[in-house]
Amino acid sequence: MQIVATPIAMPLATEVARSLGTGRVLPLQTQVFSNGQIEVKGDFAGPEIAIFQAFPDRVHDRLFELLFILDLLRARGCQHLTAVLPHLPYARSDRPAIVGGPVPARLLAELMEHAGLSRLITVELHSPQVTGFFRCPVINIEFLPALIRHLDRRPARNWTIASPDLGGAKRAERLAAALKCPLAVIRKHREGDQRRSVEVLGEVARRDILLVDDEINTGKTLFSAADLLRARGASSVSLAVVHALLTPEATTQLQTSDFEYVFVSNTTAIDVQAKEVEVISIASEIVAALQVS
Repeated sequence: MQIVATPIAMPLATEVARSLGTGRVLPLQTQVFSNGQIEVKGDFAGPEIAIFQAFPDRVHDRLFELLFILDLLRARGCQHLTAVLPHLPYARSDRPAIVGGPVPARLLAELMEHAGLSRLITVELHSPQVTGFFRCPVINIEFLPALIRHLDRRPARNWTIASPDLGGAKRAERLAAALKCPLAVIRKHREGDQRRSVEVLGEVARRDILLVDDEINTGKTLFSAADLLRARGASSVSLAVVHALLTPEATTQLQTSDFEYVFVSNTTAIDVQAKEVEVISIASEIVAALQVS
């Protein structure tokens, strides 16, 4: 198997290629014309290729890079094209926003498969039902095993695992069961367009809280949850999120936050500049997924 990567996805792709022993990663070159249109180039071809792409910004440009490289490789006779997209764009858009409206995640699946996609590898889909939009095989990797390995290498803590909302309770419950520690869930209340954390279900006083979620974008939900946990007597609050999709405002707030530790994966290729941030690689999970026939 050959591995092709865009420049933004090169670090993760290189780590995976090193573990697989496939040799160097072949770089994808993109030319942007004055009118904004793009062209992809690269000296690669073969029966089986894995394409790495990340989406820290310019999502639609990077999506077109992916579609064009899929189409190029199909034209060159590649028989099996795997897209490794650790963070899948539009994964939250799994239903119409209005009655009769579009379903962006389904459209994206159809576009990728039309361009030649044979298999998708991604990480921690916000809505697992998105896999049903694809006709090709989809491997949805869980972040929890990598997070647990990382925590096991650290000094033991008096952890209580907390979910910032009811929707993420199952994820937090699985982590709490694996670490054999208590669970807490936060209930939110909607006020207009804003959601505010209002109630903690579970004991958090004098506990080290690990707040877990699938992604952080604006961070409003997580910062609100952390404030409530501290108000309820938590000894400390740490954060573990899979996808660090940080707005500039959230990045600034994270840098000045009172989180003791912040654990994030390397799915988005965003460089989080904060002293307490620890980046956990999901390369070994991707290697295992690529080895599935």
